[in-house]
Amino acid sequence: MKIKDFNLSHFDRVFVGDNREGITDSNYEIFKEALLAGKKDLSLEDKEVYDILVDSLNSDKKLPFELTPQEINFLKNNDVEIWSEYLIFRYKLRVFPALKKTASFPVYLLIEPVSACNLRCVMCFQSDKTFTKKPFMGVMKLDTFKKIIDEAHAGGTKAITLASRGEPTLNKHLAEMLEYTKGKFLEVKVNTNATLLTDELCHSILSSGVTELVFSIDSAEKELYENIRLKGKFDKVIENIKNFHRIKEEHYSDTALTTTASGVFFHEKQDMKRYTDFFKKIVDNVAVVNIENRWNTYTNDITPEILSPCEYLWQRMYIWYDGVCNPCDVDYKSFLKVGNINDSKIQDVWLGERYQRIREDHINKDRLKWMPCDRCGLK
Repeated sequence: MKIKDFNLSHFDRVFVGDNREGITDSNYEIFKEALLAGKKDLSLEDKEVYDILVDSLNSDKKLPFELTPQEINFLKNNDVEIWSEYLIFRYKLRVFPALKKTASFPVYLLIEPVSACNLRCVMCFQSDKTFTKKPFMGVMKLDTFKKIIDEAHAGGTKAITLASRGEPTLNKHLAEMLEYTKGKFLEVKVNTNATLLTDELCHSILSSGVTELVFSIDSAEKELYENIRLKGKFDKVIENIKNFHRIKEEHYSDTALTTTASGVFFHEKQDMKRYTDFFKKIVDNVAVVNIENRWNTYTNDITPEILSPCEYLWQRMYIWYDGVCNPCDVDYKSFLKVGNINDSKIQDVWLGERYQRIREDHINKDRLKWMPCDRCGLK
């Protein structure tokens, strides 16, 4: 049973005290039913989270975290029977990092089908010529990908993103990779610059269970776009995005996949309203972020005033094309390398000594011990 039309406009925020809105009575009954349906075959860790969700709902008619538009959309478009699994996952993704609690297995993995890119965006580390050469450039083998997916599925990962340092559509096995993920995760995201979206690839994305396709594009104006995304052709990108939606509407009208236009804003000529007005007509969602101090990270000034722990350390793990595991893509040259899935299991890397040492140093306000944590603006 899917719930399409109910009011989820007011939810409590994490750690904001008692000045919070509760769930309406009708929604309360829906959430009670959903959580009850999910009380089976839970690991000890998930059972603890489940009890927190139930206790919060029963005592205050509130969830212990505010639902984002993305989460609301998922609940509306998926069966109530998997709501409990989804809410447990989202609690671990969002609240565990705030608590500095390490899950027994990463609930979110970002997997890199290829590290290369066909564009040279001026604000991206692909413009760093010391990066765009061996050993950093390469394509993930299909067997390596399948090993990652098998371990992730068995271990309890609920969300994956195919992307990271490069453009995933450059991997000739991408369609097979997407097919192999089908039915194994709650969320499957693909990030693309949309320059290489053929009809065949559009069908592969739409038939494989991808839940979100993100188009990375930073301007609604041809000249500015092509000045930012060097080698990109604005008209072709827009044509590809529109063609994707045509195929979606004509052949996959019941899909839960949503599309997002995602822009990084850093140039004085970038107009947020113009961008939003343009893209909301051709995609499902529009997301704009201001640029962070992360491109060519290694030349940033050291920032001793930033002492707070980085939440990425408890939230996610990146796996590069060659199996190297890294806590984040700000460190795109892997100074923080925590292991390699070609000679270790994902769980052993995630709970390994080096990863734990980085976490402990961040907690103890010693992030300056680690390069490039000592010059990164992320908190």
